[in-house]
Amino acid sequence: MKQILNICIFILLTTVLTGCHQEQTDYHTVARVTLDIPDTINVIQIQGTLTLQSLNTTLNMSTADMSGNTFETTVLRGAYKVDVTGMVKYTGLDGAIRTRHYRAHSDYKPFADMPLSKTELPIILLEE
Repeated sequence: MKQILNICIFILLTTVLTGCHQEQTDYHTVARVTLDIPDTINVIQIQGTLTLQSLNTTLNMSTADMSGNTFETTVLRGAYKVDVTGMVKYTGLDGAIRTRHYRAHSDYKPFADMPLSKTELPIILLEE
């Protein structure tokens, strides 16, 4: 009888100790979107707006906080539609300075790696 009581106490303590742990689940990641600039241009100045639309929740978030040709923002982990629009001032192969609108887009980019998810998007220079 004493042995059965010891087994019951052991099972009870094991259940209590394993059931009270704090689960560490991080639902966020830092999304880093880098714009791939063609080799044929030398960027003088670039600015733009990044818009991320969650394919899971359809929520949109935008940022214009750009460092060089890279955006960085904290998002919920998941899949996103990515849109970037902006303007770039550059010198071409002929040495002339130009300013043009650009666009970058992807229908599906996963941002799930921890703590940082990276992706690159090529820019498309739009006609003047």
